[in-house]
Amino acid sequence: MDRVRLRFFGGISIADGDRAVDVRGRGQEALLFRLALDAGSTVAYRALAEDVWPDDLPEDPRASLQSLASRLRRALPRGVLEAAPGGYRLAVDRDDVDLAHFADLVDRARRADDPASAAADARAALDLWTGDPWTPGEGFDWVVRDLLEDRAHAERLASGSVPSGEESGMPAAERVAAVPAALTPLIGRQHELALIDEQLGVERLVTLIGPGGAGKTTLALETARRRPGSVVVELAPAAPGEVWAAVAGAVGRSIRIGELVSATARDRVLEALTGRTVLLVLDNCEHVSAEAAAAALDVLRSAPGTRILATSREPLGLAGEAFVDLGPLPQGDARELFVRRVRAARGTPPAPEDAEAVERIVTRLDGLPLALELAAAKARTLTIAEIDTGLDDRFALLATGPRAVEARHQTLRALIDWSWETLTGSERTALLAAAVFPDGIAAGDVAVVARAFGVDAGSFDALVDKSLLHRSERRLRMLETVREYGIDRLRSEGHEAEFRGIQARAMAELAAREDARLRGPAVREGLAWFDADDENLSAALRACAEQAGLADVGVRLVRANLWTWLMRERFEELSAGLTTFFAAAGALDSEPAVVVRGVGLLARAFDLSRREMDRNENADGVPRHSDLVADTPSTNDALELLERESPAVIAAAAVHRSELSAVIGPLLRGVATTARETPPGRPWPRTTVIDDTGLEEAPEWSKAFVGMMRSAIAQNSGDTATLGVESERSLATFLRLGDVWGTAFASQMRSEWLQLAGRLEEALDVADTSSEALAGLTSTADLVQQRAQSIGLLLRLGRVDEARERLTRLERLARDNESPQGLAQVHMSAATIEIAVGDGAAALRHLDEVDSDAMPSFPDQLVAWALSKRAQALVLLGRSDAAATALRSALPAAIGSGDHPIVSDVAVSIAGWLALEGRDGDAGRALTAAARIRGGADAEEPFLRVLRARLGTEALDPAVAGSEAGRVTTVDGTADPAVDAEHEVAVLSALLGSPGDS
Repeated sequence: MDRVRLRFFGGISIADGDRAVDVRGRGQEALLFRLALDAGSTVAYRALAEDVWPDDLPEDPRASLQSLASRLRRALPRGVLEAAPGGYRLAVDRDDVDLAHFADLVDRARRADDPASAAADARAALDLWTGDPWTPGEGFDWVVRDLLEDRAHAERLASGSVPSGEESGMPAAERVAAVPAALTPLIGRQHELALIDEQLGVERLVTLIGPGGAGKTTLALETARRRPGSVVVELAPAAPGEVWAAVAGAVGRSIRIGELVSATARDRVLEALTGRTVLLVLDNCEHVSAEAAAAALDVLRSAPGTRILATSREPLGLAGEAFVDLGPLPQGDARELFVRRVRAARGTPPAPEDAEAVERIVTRLDGLPLALELAAAKARTLTIAEIDTGLDDRFALLATGPRAVEARHQTLRALIDWSWETLTGSERTALLAAAVFPDGIAAGDVAVVARAFGVDAGSFDALVDKSLLHRSERRLRMLETVREYGIDRLRSEGHEAEFRGIQARAMAELAAREDARLRGPAVREGLAWFDADDENLSAALRACAEQAGLADVGVRLVRANLWTWLMRERFEELSAGLTTFFAAAGALDSEPAVVVRGVGLLARAFDLSRREMDRNENADGVPRHSDLVADTPSTNDALELLERESPAVIAAAAVHRSELSAVIGPLLRGVATTARETPPGRPWPRTTVIDDTGLEEAPEWSKAFVGMMRSAIAQNSGDTATLGVESERSLATFLRLGDVWGTAFASQMRSEWLQLAGRLEEALDVADTSSEALAGLTSTADLVQQRAQSIGLLLRLGRVDEARERLTRLERLARDNESPQGLAQVHMSAATIEIAVGDGAAALRHLDEVDSDAMPSFPDQLVAWALSKRAQALVLLGRSDAAATALRSALPAAIGSGDHPIVSDVAVSIAGWLALEGRDGDAGRALTAAARIRGGADAEEPFLRVLRARLGTEALDPAVAGSEAGRVTTVDGTADPAVDAEHEVAVLSALLGSPGDS
């Protein structure tokens, strides 16, 4: 491997020696960029995931990272991307990454004792800045901010205007003896310092607000040092009634206040300030905020030349007050602060192998300077790993600190205790309540949460004012350190279980409210709420599972989450929720209990299907032909379960009516009837009949849903007549109700029927409407699958160029969302396009791109379809034996899927192979089987059209094959929906033969 170099200034460029390396896709670029910033060091999974997906983490970040790394590894030279315990590492020198080299040069310049060396390193760093730094987009603003700060440092050092080693201070001549000197250089905060100066330039009262330990005093003092004649008033020691005395004492150290004639401290201060231009710093106002505000008002009114910079955890509340909000340090600055303080504590910085632990420490301590200082001080006696582990009980770990500082800054607990003591009883309860909401609280939910905990909603606003909560994206959020403080208090006072129980009840109420929006025009808003409160809901469900007396709340939570889990295909969570609270729903005394019990009953019945499937496999693990329908329970076991449990659930559903409970009865009756009518030992067919009993007075949505289910069953079982009627009816109802999700899936079924009817333009319009409506409502893999349907329709219409354009957009969607299954679908759609134009070799190249490592996790439908397309490509290339091998794997997978259209697709591929073999009669028989299984002939099937042109045989005309078999092949005919699919599969297997027959 040649030397690999990465350049990001002025644009991205990757070179392996003289060869350019091409990395495509936002996900791969983001992963590479993040690893390059810490070239040579391991970056933890969590840090990578949060930076690659800053706004919306995948459902399984670790799996998505592995898939992303797998693809990136193929693009990079061998050995560059390494997997390491806990994360990944980019095995290149930091000098070969321009951003890392730039940062190292600036850091070396800042630490240099020799001004000439500092200037040389700074100029070398600036030479690397050949253009604006490139980033992969969202989530990396912090990188640009850090680089700009480093550039500013480098420019000052290169000019020699700031002595090395103390660049963040001011020249000695400008320092004022009345302001305490800085003990250590300021790290970061240049933006905030500039904003303070800007605010003070136009306003007379500026309040620097932020949580305890954020460094408000440090910035206030730094500002004072830059303004000769500033007066600093330390209010932390002041008790109520002592504010004017404290101000008078500070003013007296700079102005000869003792010689003034006024009797009171207030009047002496005002007399001293009159006629002067002064910056008055009122530091730590929060515990005497009312008196500090009154004093500030008097000064501003009486001394026009005075400006005031206050520091507080809450506003003073005066008219004309301007603010600078001081949040946590950016990650880079926080890391630098921690590393410097570790070096000061033990003489050496953290070792390279400690980098991952350092990142965790910095993140877990919220970038709070004081917390980082306290943690770094522990490096005298603890390793970095021990500090990281010790943060599991951060208040015990950081229970000691420097003795020279005031008590409230000596420990982490004391830091927050200082704020706690200023809170009212209601505000304290609100703080503890917020601690059990890991996602924070939506602004619109505050009233419900406040009522649940018995406090006034204004208490949460007060916590925002006091910097214990902060507003972000219309939510009230809490720093992790403050959250841990709240949890620690709840535990020590014995109230944690109580508060978590209240949180669960509040979340159940809120989730029920939002669930009602999911089956109508506000579905996107409802889903956004569930996404934003995902951790809150998980915490609530855990509490219900762990605490006695909360089972009924758990049932309500599962009921409220159920539709979201189904829409997002989060089946593991659905299964866990149903399993955990199935028994608790047995009383059937509420709508949530009925729905949870009913859906749980269906899930248990279909769980038996997997056991039956296992029992019914051949010794070689291939399903028997009778297993055309997958997920089919054992008749005896399922029938016993359903007959025992269903009547009570159906009766209760009639009492506790809702959109979802109304469909429980028809579904249970249909499944039970199918089980009853199926001979013992045989799997259930996919011709389950869902009747209308009990639906007469059901909501319109329930009727539309049942119609959609009927159309899906019909599509899967080849019953095109029912598919046409039910898809049309359910689509019309969902459109009238404004249900976006229902409309999308009913449209998909309608498009399927239109395709079989030969009405391809209409089918395309409906399919496009369906896929656009599904965006954001379902999984990426499902969305890609839906949009791939339109590509197939375009190929049937002969619009190949448009199909390729659609594929490009589809690939971007799958890559941006890091969906392995979606990417597999994209490659298979690409193969389908190449098959449609007769390029079997190109089709095989796309199929070879399907991630083989992920394939075992794909559903049988996708596996069968991929193998079917492979066989088609091989047939086009004349590779008969290889095509037969692919088909002998495709057919069992299709059978196992129970999906008739997939089995039909494999049958079409078998027909193509038979035609290549010169077996025209058998080819026609295979096409007849395909039409019977699907319920109609696909007259414009692209593969058959290309192959027919090459072979010149009418045996590959679906219409001819169907008519020769005496079958009706159009959806407008009277084909019997009860096709003997097992017989047709047996025919296909016989036609395909054994490996020795080919």
